[in-house]
Amino acid sequence: MSDPSFLPPGTAFEEERAPRYWIKTYGCQMNVHDSEKYAGILAEMGYQPANGPDEADVVLVNTCSVRERAEDKLFSELGRLRILKDQIAGSAYGKPKEILVGVTGCIAQQRGNEIIERQPAVDFVIGTRAIQTLPEVIADVRRSGDPCVNTQDLVDFESQGVRRADQVRAFVTIMEGCNNYCSFCIVPATRGLEVYRPAAAILDEIRGLGLRGYREVTLLGQNVNSWIDPDSRMEFPELLLAIDGSLHRAEAEDGQSGVERVRFLTSHPKDLSPRLIDAMGAADRVAKHLHLPVQSGSNRILSNMNRHYTAESYLEQVAALRQAVPGVGLSTDLIVGFPGETDKDFEATLELVRQVEYDSFYSFEYSPRPDTAAVTQYEDDVPAEIKRTRLIELQRTGRSIQEARNAAWVGHETKVLVDSLSKRSDEDVSGRTSSNHIVNMAGDTGLIGKLVDVRVLSHAAHSVYGEIIGLPH
Repeated sequence: MSDPSFLPPGTAFEEERAPRYWIKTYGCQMNVHDSEKYAGILAEMGYQPANGPDEADVVLVNTCSVRERAEDKLFSELGRLRILKDQIAGSAYGKPKEILVGVTGCIAQQRGNEIIERQPAVDFVIGTRAIQTLPEVIADVRRSGDPCVNTQDLVDFESQGVRRADQVRAFVTIMEGCNNYCSFCIVPATRGLEVYRPAAAILDEIRGLGLRGYREVTLLGQNVNSWIDPDSRMEFPELLLAIDGSLHRAEAEDGQSGVERVRFLTSHPKDLSPRLIDAMGAADRVAKHLHLPVQSGSNRILSNMNRHYTAESYLEQVAALRQAVPGVGLSTDLIVGFPGETDKDFEATLELVRQVEYDSFYSFEYSPRPDTAAVTQYEDDVPAEIKRTRLIELQRTGRSIQEARNAAWVGHETKVLVDSLSKRSDEDVSGRTSSNHIVNMAGDTGLIGKLVDVRVLSHAAHSVYGEIIGLPH
């Protein structure tokens, strides 16, 4: 290991160095952005990023509690960190350093003191709305030597100093929490009820990101399309139009294109209004992609999930969206094995997937979560082997549809925002279309951050391959 306490006697190392941090992130884009906020706070405190936990003075595990397996992963990670702390504390070489281990995010909010009781190696726990308390929490733990738990409701949309992990795409939080209380979902218990960020602050942050060279932003919230400006009462469709207008004005004033695309996650079907569909069609900087979680194709299961729409009304929304936004990309979330789900219910989900023809989706086996209505209202009566069989069939159906839709891209031309090197080859770069399709193409790092015209030559199961036919801009 690289920590000085593991070096043999007489090995030279720098006695005084900047403290270091390491963050392990689980879960959704909200958690990823929260980790960027924690990294920014630690940087302002004088910390530098470490290459791994063995180099760090502060280790954060930023958690997700949506699935049961996420908690299992957390405590497995904490077990490894406990061993690391014991090894460093027991080292015979040099002066052992102290590693502080903190748990943040949704499980932290939900479990609080229980985490420390179960794993004493944890020094502090910070909830989802107490991010800005990190400096005082670290100071308290170092001063007292006692563990600290802070799960106060101190929601703060502060974006200054965020240490962003991507140089092309940036997250912008527009709201926190959820008011929907879907029976399977733990979010209201871990993220609280909805709190909205003012439109002026959102527009200012996006303008600043454009000036710093970011080409794409993603508006984040548990249910972004329920956003309302706390001052003017502007609603989400008007926010998208305001952002689009602001970006066009910024380009005219600054002489540079700045932010080219605006995405948003995640939307609830009950709040997908005709005005929002029209705004997506009218605002040319708003990406032509919508992640619209359906969860099930069975009306009976949707009712038991407390989702407030039917399969029929969802399909009507999809039809309206495709008419108003030609070529729109669609993705979704699906749950199999919800309590009481029959073969007929599952077949309804398969039929909905076939009708919509999603470009991609995330699918999960139902797992009972504490603090949700489903735990108390319904018995988890679908056997694990049936859940697994249904998930495999659902994913097989989805892959077949996705590959056919990717095949339809061959021969077409499209604009791609290059955002990284390709995972498939060091000689290729990768990017996304406005509709969120992944495109790989020959190129080097000089193309990252550029918008290029591409002709699609071939397809694979999850992406397409193309050639650049226009100068990047």
